[in-house]
Amino acid sequence: MNKWKYAIALLCLSFLVGLFLVFSLRPEPLRETLIFFPIDENAQFLESRSAITILSSKDEDEYILNWETSSVLDQEAYLRQDVSLLFEDGLLKDIQSTWKKQTDTITMNKHVPSDDSGHYRVVTFHHAEIHYPNDHIRSAQALSFDRLYVIDSPLSPLEAFRIPETEEQWESKRVLDYILQQQQQYDWEDLFEYYHLPEDEYTKIPLTDFIQYEQLPGLTREESQRFLGGLWEGLYKHYVLGIAQEDGTVSSPIGSTVPLILLPKTTDHFFILFRTPDGNPVQFIQTISS
Repeated sequence: MNKWKYAIALLCLSFLVGLFLVFSLRPEPLRETLIFFPIDENAQFLESRSAITILSSKDEDEYILNWETSSVLDQEAYLRQDVSLLFEDGLLKDIQSTWKKQTDTITMNKHVPSDDSGHYRVVTFHHAEIHYPNDHIRSAQALSFDRLYVIDSPLSPLEAFRIPETEEQWESKRVLDYILQQQQQYDWEDLFEYYHLPEDEYTKIPLTDFIQYEQLPGLTREESQRFLGGLWEGLYKHYVLGIAQEDGTVSSPIGSTVPLILLPKTTDHFFILFRTPDGNPVQFIQTISS
């Protein structure tokens, strides 16, 4: 009888150990939110970096882009989360996003096939959620950016540059920038008209230009940080995770335009405008945390 009791106990123990391993080793689910908390003045990023380069050329027209990001906080955080957006000629080409608990470092890397000439921009939001006793939660955040011009001409080998060095590169940059500028200006005017927004009452900042602003027009540095956190909280929910349609479905943002941020004179809220891959206009309002 004792042998039977011992065997049953051993069997039950084995089952419980197996059950524990199943639950403890299963992968973390995708994180569905990015939440901004007040800035932690005692935490800062030691490194925040984005880079886009050409890894290899498949043939005369096709090539592989190497897209990588990295960030290091000066301390271990309860949650680290990075979101990186890759745009090609003003349209979203791809997304990288990941999160980890109890770490200070996040790195991401992706190889992206592409072709023809193009102007690529990478914008990455680096975020940390730092927990203190008594449910006291603070944030640390940083932006990083990179750009790359790729020129694919039948008259010369494929070349890529960030800053032009030759007359030919300067001319290629001028043409690509002019085409994008004209396309975006026409689209923005149409969106302002569609939503009946008075253009002269807003400061217009495309998402890809935010890296230029340590302090936003009309805002203090502290207010700018709150704005940046609220902006990415809204973008993550309404853009990165998918675009909600009127019929209740959610569509991929890949192929949508660069979000245009409208900062009104009363800066307790702001607008974000863009177009879906199908050309449908989208507007949402995001409040700024106090």
